[in-house]
Amino acid sequence: MSGLERIRILVIETENPDGSSVAADVVKLGYEVVATCRSGEEGLTRFEELRPDLVLTDIPLEGELDGVDTAHRLHQFGHVAVVYVTACADLTTVARARETQPHGYLLKPFTQDELRLSIEVAATRYLEEMERRRREQSYFEAFQSLADGVIAADLAGVIVFVNAAAERITGWEAAESVGRSLNEVFRIFGQDGEPKEVEIADLGGQSNDRLVWLTDRSGQRVAIQDRTAAIRDQQNSLTGLIILFRKLPMPLPREVSPVEPITEKQEGNSVAVLGTAAAAPTPLVEEGQESMAVAQGPAQSGAPLIDVVESISDPLIAVDGRWRMVFANASAARLFERSTPQLLGTDFWSLLPPAAREAHHEELAHAMLHRQAVNCEMFYEEKQTWLEFRGYPFAEGLLMLVKDITERRCEEERKSRMDRLESLGLLARGFAHDFNNLLTVLLGNLSLAEMRLRGSNALPELQTAKQATLQAQNLVQQLLTFARGGAPIKRPTDLSELLEAFFQHHPRVNGIEYDKEVQEGLPPVAIDPAQIRRVISNMVRNAEQSQAKGGRVMIRCYAPDLRELYPNETFEDDLPPQMARVVIEVRDQGEGIAPENLSHVFEPYYSTRKSENATGLGLTVCESIAKAHSGSISVRSNLGEGTVVRFYLPVDSDAEDIDALGLAKEPEIVESTAPRILVLEDDPLVRSLITRNLSTQGFEVVESAEGTETVKLYQEAMGEGRTFDLVILDLSIPNGMGGVRTMEKLRAMDSDVVAIVSSGYSDDPVMAKPAAYGFTAVLPKPYEPVDMLRLVRNVLSARGLRSTGS
Repeated sequence: MSGLERIRILVIETENPDGSSVAADVVKLGYEVVATCRSGEEGLTRFEELRPDLVLTDIPLEGELDGVDTAHRLHQFGHVAVVYVTACADLTTVARARETQPHGYLLKPFTQDELRLSIEVAATRYLEEMERRRREQSYFEAFQSLADGVIAADLAGVIVFVNAAAERITGWEAAESVGRSLNEVFRIFGQDGEPKEVEIADLGGQSNDRLVWLTDRSGQRVAIQDRTAAIRDQQNSLTGLIILFRKLPMPLPREVSPVEPITEKQEGNSVAVLGTAAAAPTPLVEEGQESMAVAQGPAQSGAPLIDVVESISDPLIAVDGRWRMVFANASAARLFERSTPQLLGTDFWSLLPPAAREAHHEELAHAMLHRQAVNCEMFYEEKQTWLEFRGYPFAEGLLMLVKDITERRCEEERKSRMDRLESLGLLARGFAHDFNNLLTVLLGNLSLAEMRLRGSNALPELQTAKQATLQAQNLVQQLLTFARGGAPIKRPTDLSELLEAFFQHHPRVNGIEYDKEVQEGLPPVAIDPAQIRRVISNMVRNAEQSQAKGGRVMIRCYAPDLRELYPNETFEDDLPPQMARVVIEVRDQGEGIAPENLSHVFEPYYSTRKSENATGLGLTVCESIAKAHSGSISVRSNLGEGTVVRFYLPVDSDAEDIDALGLAKEPEIVESTAPRILVLEDDPLVRSLITRNLSTQGFEVVESAEGTETVKLYQEAMGEGRTFDLVILDLSIPNGMGGVRTMEKLRAMDSDVVAIVSSGYSDDPVMAKPAAYGFTAVLPKPYEPVDMLRLVRNVLSARGLRSTGS
């Protein structure tokens, strides 16, 4: 136990009903029990006689004094190490006990190991404190003999020692000055009358000599020469300082001899030292001083001590055992928006919201009671910021460094959201394939039924079911686009027709008027129509929701003036094609967006309409789609003036590349025999739908459910001289060969194979760049039968093949 076995222990306890005895347990652990007492009065008497190192006391005792009262009386004898061993766990009793600064608080019942640990921790702390006090006393005795004045202060700027010479120069007796603020006793000024601050020295020496004026207790100005030395612990942490000063004759001479340094050899450095009870590296502080950064290690020579203290630019506070503020630096005053005098004496918890006390009081109180460091994070509602409190044992209470960690918490929250979205994306992609297959079957059969029952009374019901299916498709695709950033499946699109089709299916909101304006002569734009419809839908929905009492939604589609978009650029008559843009603009007359919210509108899950079950994903999805199209999106809004959202799309060369496939043109129908189509689709319902849809239009269809079977059928057809005119391949085949691998094998047999790739994984790179994998076109699921027929005919026509049916 490294000397702990020599600890002498006094036990104060009443007789326990079960016959157990703390004293007996202590003896079993090998410690010396110098006496056992049943009352506090007896304990005080025995302590004065025996002077033990450690006192273990219960709280309920015989006599008038309980354990807490006894501990208070024991402290009158000097430094005492007290450990409460009791069954009292109520907050009132614990609070009373904490005021006595105990070295431990052990609850009954306890194990032998718990008792041993409590004694060892308390004894170790006691021995360290006694050694520190012994060293301090030896230094004090040396300082007393000096002709120069010596003042020692602890970390909070409280004076802990004054020698006789300092008493004479300052006019303050030691008994009066010890415990007072350094700035109250040692008030110094420059020759110009401006207040001066104490300077702190390098680790390896003292600060430079300087000439200042000291105002003594009577108000007289005294010329002095002073220098200081830092007090650091074995970990090189600043724990206080000593000031050496000498009274100078009047008038002040130009040259004076330096003050004799006081040094002690320690680890190879000549350092003026004085141990203190402070446990945290913290400097002195005064309100209104500028702060500056400080690194671990020695302070800068000549740097004002006030700056060393304020070097911790974050708020620094100290509280006593009753949570009263006894110290606060300027940053703390700014944080709590009170002056330092207003803060001193204020209850610490009154500065924080009630939720903070409820969440963290027990944790901080435990650290204060057991003299432990503590770290906790609180939300400061008044300023909407997250604060980190790092607490260290200090005097009777805690010294706390406060740091604004709002940015870090926001980044952690953003990362957490991104992680959740990534998980959501994986989940969404996992079921998207099967879900889109089901939607394909629903949408296909509803469309076929609609064609068969055209003119029937059942048609409105079918249209409603079809519209719901399309909305379900939109939700799945929106989720995939947001969570996975799905690459767009671009095709040349007339934006006028796209907007017209959108408003044909968009449900109107009562009280909202809709205005649509499309500039004439706009070129086709290479876009993913489904994704752009989602953008328009989100923009229009936001505009509608911002006008709960009715209003107007204005949708414009136009080519902006590039000279306004790029005011710093100089253009010739022919503007660069890479700068050409088309804008889809949605404007409302709603309440507008507050400036503090405007910068967050693209953040995932951010919404000011949480009470309306808004997800906060709409504009985030729009931004994702904009980036995928090499475009951009902007929001402009003022409170009470409505909001304007602009979606910018580039007019690039992708449209020409896609149009070269002939997919944007109506096919030329040439009479001929029925083209043969080979289908790879693992889902029997979807496969049946494809076969029925194509067969009714005169195509010869051969089905396959797995890639190996598809390759075999194609190879057999080639051997018979009846090559397939078109292959439709499902991209993903669970537990089998999928579309990409199947296409590789088909191209190895026939370099002229014509194929369409189809999938419910719309975010797969194959769907975005089909030509790179040998495919002629893509057919994203779900789709309507008429869309598939149109695509099949376009592909066959583009390849110069013949199609039947009208």
